[in-house]
Amino acid sequence: MDAVLYLSGTAGSAVLEQIGQRRAAGDSSLQIQQLNIDASDRVRAALYVWDQRERAHGKFGDAADRLFADRDGLEMASGLTVARHRAQRFGDTWVADLCCGIGGDLMALAERGRCIGVDLDTARLQMARVNLGAHERNTAALIAGDSRFAPVKADAATADPARRQGGKRARSGSDYEPSLAYIPEWQQQFDLLAVKVSPALDLGELPVREEVEYVSWQGQCREAVLWFGQGDDCRRRATQIGEQTISLTSASDEILRPPVQPVGRVLYDPDPALVRSHLIGELAEQLGAWSIVEDVAYLSSDDVHHTPWAKTLPLLEQVPFQLNRLQRVLRLNGWRPGVIRRRHFPIEPETLRQQLGAFDTDSLPVELVCTRIDGKRTILICASVTESAR
Repeated sequence: MDAVLYLSGTAGSAVLEQIGQRRAAGDSSLQIQQLNIDASDRVRAALYVWDQRERAHGKFGDAADRLFADRDGLEMASGLTVARHRAQRFGDTWVADLCCGIGGDLMALAERGRCIGVDLDTARLQMARVNLGAHERNTAALIAGDSRFAPVKADAATADPARRQGGKRARSGSDYEPSLAYIPEWQQQFDLLAVKVSPALDLGELPVREEVEYVSWQGQCREAVLWFGQGDDCRRRATQIGEQTISLTSASDEILRPPVQPVGRVLYDPDPALVRSHLIGELAEQLGAWSIVEDVAYLSSDDVHHTPWAKTLPLLEQVPFQLNRLQRVLRLNGWRPGVIRRRHFPIEPETLRQQLGAFDTDSLPVELVCTRIDGKRTILICASVTESAR
């Protein structure tokens, strides 16, 4: 915490700026340490801050250039775009962030109004304070406290329990810190509650559940959020954040399963949030599509439909997987592998690309969809079509 206090002050900020300039000029960490810019421990701390800022760009964009974070705190923090979506769902409600960490969610909440952050880790709480100030988000208050007992008064709350213990990812909600067993207590205290969990969490182990929302951004499922107190009948929600944010919902826990039929003229690879939320059946109904394999997320139809919820891939050829045969089909047609997708297929895309070898750069790029059909490894060669969203 002392390093954060120093580096966020006037003298420390000057050290950070100077080191940032040297890094931009291409100097290595060792070269920078040899310049005697400041005491060696402070220089090491400043280099660490810049390391985390570079890692943070994917989540925080340009805001990362003023961010203070430790490695684990950054790993746990929500990206600013995703955090803003969650903040938008709270509206202008007074929100308590029960596990505020370095303040990623608070930065988004403070853009909308009054909020308060709670964390046991005083070092991260100091990082959150500095981060909020640096981004002129001063409507947030901060309290050192145990989020299990929610030592604050607010209308709503969000919680992002730690999902790593001893360097290992927690697989069960009971291993989160704080445990998901505290959800009923939080429900009693707050009218509206959002709890961030792993998208891979088994929902059957939850003590109580209302809505679960899976959120995708830039083609990846970024998080799952349990919502309580929304006052509607939504049980499952897939949300895709893009130029426009869209959602698909279901009021039922019963999973709608599309019929299984042979591959048609078009293949669809659904958005990962849709896959996680088990809303493939709802998308299939919209498209007049079917599954090509039971419990595998690829859909197919004979008519081309463009949807922001899936990549639309016109089928060129279906090939039983055999490496030499696949190479021959590709070269014979003047094709080369572009994007390689797989579900229920044992070979990693980049491994398959290496096994296929080099192709003429003048060849037409195609997409290879690798899966199992009737228990046999199969390659679906598809034309590449620009996505309408995602």
